[in-house]
Amino acid sequence: MRIYNSDGSEPEMCGNGIRCLARFVAEKDNAGPRQYKVSTGAGLIQPDLLADGQVCVDMGEPILEAERIPTTLPATQGSTAVQAPLQVAGQEWLVTCVSMGNPHAVVFGTKQGNLKLSDIDVRALGPQFETNSVFPKKTNTHFVEVLDKGHVQVSVWERGAGQTLACGTGACAIVVAGVLEGQTDRTCQVDLPGGPLIIEWRESDNHIYMTGPAELAFRGITEV
Repeated sequence: MRIYNSDGSEPEMCGNGIRCLARFVAEKDNAGPRQYKVSTGAGLIQPDLLADGQVCVDMGEPILEAERIPTTLPATQGSTAVQAPLQVAGQEWLVTCVSMGNPHAVVFGTKQGNLKLSDIDVRALGPQFETNSVFPKKTNTHFVEVLDKGHVQVSVWERGAGQTLACGTGACAIVVAGVLEGQTDRTCQVDLPGGPLIIEWRESDNHIYMTGPAELAFRGITEV
Protein backbone atom coordinates (compact mmCIF):
# COMPACT_ATOMS: atom_id res chain seq x y z
CA MET A 1 0.00 0.00 0.00
CA ARG A 2 1.27 3.45 -0.95
CA ILE A 3 -0.36 6.66 0.26
CA TYR A 4 -0.10 10.20 -1.10
CA ASN A 5 -0.99 13.32 0.86
CA SER A 6 -2.80 16.28 -0.66
CA ASP A 7 0.55 18.09 -1.08
CA GLY A 8 2.01 15.14 -3.04
CA SER A 9 4.23 13.86 -0.25
CA GLU A 10 4.22 10.14 0.58
CA PRO A 11 3.83 9.12 4.25
CA GLU A 12 5.11 5.80 5.53
CA MET A 13 1.70 4.56 6.67
CA CYS A 14 -1.96 5.51 7.06
CA GLY A 15 -3.97 3.73 9.75
CA ASN A 16 -7.34 4.83 8.41
CA GLY A 17 -6.27 4.00 4.87
CA ILE A 18 -5.31 0.44 5.76
CA ARG A 19 -8.73 -0.20 7.32
CA CYS A 20 -10.37 1.11 4.15
CA LEU A 21 -8.08 -1.06 2.00
CA ALA A 22 -9.01 -4.20 3.96
CA ARG A 23 -12.72 -3.46 3.63
CA PHE A 24 -12.36 -2.66 -0.10
CA VAL A 25 -10.48 -5.89 -0.88
CA ALA A 26 -12.94 -7.95 1.18
CA GLU A 27 -15.88 -6.51 -0.79
CA LYS A 28 -14.09 -7.17 -4.10
CA ASP A 29 -13.42 -10.76 -3.03
CA ASN A 30 -16.91 -11.12 -1.52
CA ALA A 31 -15.08 -12.39 1.57
CA GLY A 32 -16.26 -12.69 5.14
CA PRO A 33 -14.17 -12.10 8.24
CA ARG A 34 -10.50 -12.72 7.49
CA GLN A 35 -6.98 -11.40 8.01
CA TYR A 36 -4.84 -9.62 5.43
CA LYS A 37 -1.13 -8.86 5.31
CA VAL A 38 -0.25 -5.47 3.81
CA SER A 39 3.24 -4.24 3.00
CA THR A 40 3.70 -0.55 3.82
CA GLY A 41 6.53 1.94 4.16
CA ALA A 42 6.36 1.26 7.91
CA GLY A 43 6.63 -2.52 7.48
CA LEU A 44 4.14 -5.40 7.33
CA ILE A 45 0.74 -4.47 8.83
CA GLN A 46 -2.07 -6.99 9.49
CA PRO A 47 -5.70 -5.84 9.38
CA ASP A 48 -8.50 -8.20 10.47
CA LEU A 49 -11.98 -7.77 9.02
CA LEU A 50 -14.36 -8.62 11.89
CA ALA A 51 -17.82 -10.16 11.72
CA ASP A 52 -19.48 -6.85 12.70
CA GLY A 53 -17.81 -5.01 9.81
CA GLN A 54 -15.25 -3.29 12.00
CA VAL A 55 -11.57 -3.64 11.13
CA CYS A 56 -8.95 -4.45 13.78
CA VAL A 57 -5.39 -3.68 12.75
CA ASP A 58 -2.24 -4.97 14.41
CA MET A 59 -0.18 -1.81 14.06
CA GLY A 60 2.98 -3.36 15.46
CA GLU A 61 5.22 -1.91 18.16
CA PRO A 62 5.66 1.81 18.74
CA ILE A 63 9.05 3.41 18.24
CA LEU A 64 9.94 5.45 21.30
CA GLU A 65 13.61 6.40 20.91
CA ALA A 66 13.76 10.13 20.19
CA GLU A 67 16.46 9.88 17.53
CA ARG A 68 14.48 7.24 15.59
CA ILE A 69 11.24 9.25 15.44
CA PRO A 70 13.15 11.50 14.58
CA THR A 71 13.26 14.47 16.93
CA THR A 72 16.00 16.49 18.55
CA LEU A 73 13.82 17.15 21.61
CA PRO A 74 15.61 15.91 24.73
CA ALA A 75 14.92 12.38 25.99
CA THR A 76 13.26 12.81 29.37
CA GLN A 77 12.19 9.22 30.13
CA GLY A 78 14.95 6.77 29.17
CA SER A 79 15.53 7.40 25.46
CA THR A 80 12.02 8.81 24.94
CA ALA A 81 10.92 12.44 24.74
CA VAL A 82 8.05 12.50 27.24
CA GLN A 83 6.52 15.87 28.13
CA ALA A 84 9.55 17.54 26.60
CA PRO A 85 9.22 21.35 26.63
CA LEU A 86 8.87 23.04 23.23
CA GLN A 87 8.38 26.73 22.52
CA VAL A 88 5.74 27.32 19.83
CA ALA A 89 3.77 30.54 19.20
CA GLY A 90 5.24 32.17 22.29
CA GLN A 91 4.16 29.40 24.65
CA GLU A 92 5.91 26.38 26.17
CA TRP A 93 4.11 23.14 25.34
CA LEU A 94 4.78 19.68 26.79
CA VAL A 95 5.31 17.27 23.90
CA THR A 96 5.60 13.48 23.85
CA CYS A 97 7.05 11.99 20.67
CA VAL A 98 6.08 8.57 19.28
CA SER A 99 6.58 6.94 15.89
CA MET A 100 4.25 4.36 14.36
CA GLY A 101 6.56 4.21 11.35
CA ASN A 102 5.73 7.89 10.90
CA PRO A 103 6.42 10.72 13.39
CA HIS A 104 3.88 12.06 15.88
CA ALA A 105 4.01 14.88 18.40
CA VAL A 106 1.34 14.46 21.07
CA VAL A 107 0.34 17.44 23.22
CA PHE A 108 -1.78 16.94 26.33
CA GLY A 109 -0.98 20.35 27.76
CA THR A 110 1.44 22.94 29.06
CA LYS A 111 3.06 23.49 32.45
CA GLN A 112 -0.16 25.31 33.37
CA GLY A 113 -2.20 22.11 32.98
CA ASN A 114 -4.07 19.90 30.52
CA LEU A 115 -5.66 21.21 27.33
CA LYS A 116 -9.23 22.13 26.51
CA LEU A 117 -9.73 21.72 22.77
CA SER A 118 -12.02 24.74 22.72
CA ASP A 119 -8.92 26.83 23.52
CA ILE A 120 -6.81 25.42 20.65
CA ASP A 121 -6.54 27.02 17.21
CA VAL A 122 -5.30 23.98 15.27
CA ARG A 123 -4.98 25.83 11.96
CA ALA A 124 -2.68 28.39 13.56
CA LEU A 125 -0.62 26.03 15.73
CA GLY A 126 -0.45 22.94 13.52
CA PRO A 127 1.90 24.30 10.84
CA GLN A 128 4.25 25.70 13.49
CA PHE A 129 4.61 22.28 15.10
CA GLU A 130 4.80 20.42 11.78
CA THR A 131 7.73 22.44 10.44
CA ASN A 132 9.54 23.07 13.72
CA SER A 133 13.28 22.45 13.43
CA VAL A 134 13.19 19.85 16.23
CA PHE A 135 11.42 17.51 13.76
CA PRO A 136 13.87 16.86 10.88
CA LYS A 137 11.23 14.99 8.83
CA LYS A 138 8.39 17.25 10.01
CA THR A 139 5.68 15.75 12.22
CA ASN A 140 2.01 14.97 12.67
CA THR A 141 0.64 16.86 15.67
CA HIS A 142 -2.23 15.91 17.98
CA PHE A 143 -3.85 18.13 20.59
CA VAL A 144 -5.56 15.95 23.20
CA GLU A 145 -8.21 16.66 25.81
CA VAL A 146 -8.57 13.95 28.47
CA LEU A 147 -12.20 13.16 29.32
CA ASP A 148 -11.16 10.27 31.56
CA LYS A 149 -8.38 7.67 31.47
CA GLY A 150 -10.33 5.52 29.04
CA HIS A 151 -11.60 8.31 26.80
CA VAL A 152 -9.89 11.24 25.04
CA GLN A 153 -10.88 13.80 22.42
CA VAL A 154 -8.45 14.96 19.74
CA SER A 155 -7.79 17.62 17.12
CA VAL A 156 -5.40 16.55 14.36
CA TRP A 157 -2.85 18.35 12.20
CA GLU A 158 -1.29 15.93 9.70
CA ARG A 159 2.09 16.36 8.07
CA GLY A 160 1.54 17.21 4.41
CA ALA A 161 -2.26 17.29 4.69
CA GLY A 162 -3.17 19.90 7.31
CA GLN A 163 -6.20 19.65 9.57
CA THR A 164 -7.96 16.33 9.00
CA LEU A 165 -10.95 14.42 10.37
CA ALA A 166 -8.88 11.51 11.67
CA CYS A 167 -5.46 9.89 11.86
CA GLY A 168 -5.23 6.19 12.71
CA THR A 169 -1.49 6.06 13.40
CA GLY A 170 -1.97 9.25 15.40
CA ALA A 171 -4.68 7.67 17.56
CA CYS A 172 -2.21 4.87 18.35
CA ALA A 173 0.55 7.35 19.17
CA ILE A 174 -1.85 9.28 21.43
CA VAL A 175 -2.58 6.24 23.60
CA VAL A 176 1.11 5.34 23.82
CA ALA A 177 1.91 8.92 24.84
CA GLY A 178 -1.01 8.88 27.27
CA VAL A 179 0.29 5.75 28.98
CA LEU A 180 3.83 7.16 29.17
CA GLU A 181 2.50 10.37 30.73
CA GLY A 182 0.05 8.59 33.03
CA GLN A 183 -2.87 10.28 31.27
CA THR A 184 -4.65 7.20 29.83
CA ASP A 185 -5.16 3.48 30.28
CA ARG A 186 -3.68 1.01 27.81
CA THR A 187 -7.12 0.59 26.23
CA CYS A 188 -8.73 3.88 25.36
CA GLN A 189 -11.42 5.35 23.12
CA VAL A 190 -10.00 8.12 20.95
CA ASP A 191 -12.66 10.52 19.65
CA LEU A 192 -11.56 12.18 16.42
CA PRO A 193 -13.64 14.66 14.39
CA GLY A 194 -14.46 11.81 11.96
CA GLY A 195 -15.50 9.34 14.65
CA PRO A 196 -14.13 7.14 17.44
CA LEU A 197 -11.39 4.50 17.39
CA ILE A 198 -10.61 1.95 20.09
CA ILE A 199 -6.87 1.66 20.71
CA GLU A 200 -5.19 -1.02 22.82
CA TRP A 201 -1.47 -1.04 23.65
CA ARG A 202 -1.20 -4.67 24.61
CA GLU A 203 1.28 -5.44 27.37
CA SER A 204 1.74 -9.11 26.37
CA ASP A 205 3.35 -8.39 22.98
CA ASN A 206 3.93 -4.59 23.05
CA HIS A 207 1.81 -4.29 19.88
CA ILE A 208 -0.86 -1.67 19.33
CA TYR A 209 -4.28 -2.73 18.08
CA MET A 210 -6.59 -0.24 16.40
CA THR A 211 -10.27 -1.07 15.90
CA GLY A 212 -12.69 1.08 13.93
CA PRO A 213 -15.10 1.21 11.01
CA ALA A 214 -14.53 1.41 7.27
CA GLU A 215 -17.50 2.26 5.08
CA LEU A 216 -18.06 2.92 1.38
CA ALA A 217 -18.22 6.68 0.77
CA PHE A 218 -18.67 6.76 -3.01
CA ARG A 219 -17.76 5.08 -6.30
CA GLY A 220 -16.53 6.97 -9.33
CA ILE A 221 -14.41 6.98 -12.48
CA THR A 222 -11.61 9.42 -13.24
CA GLU A 223 -9.22 9.90 -16.14
CA VAL A 224 -5.47 10.01 -15.43
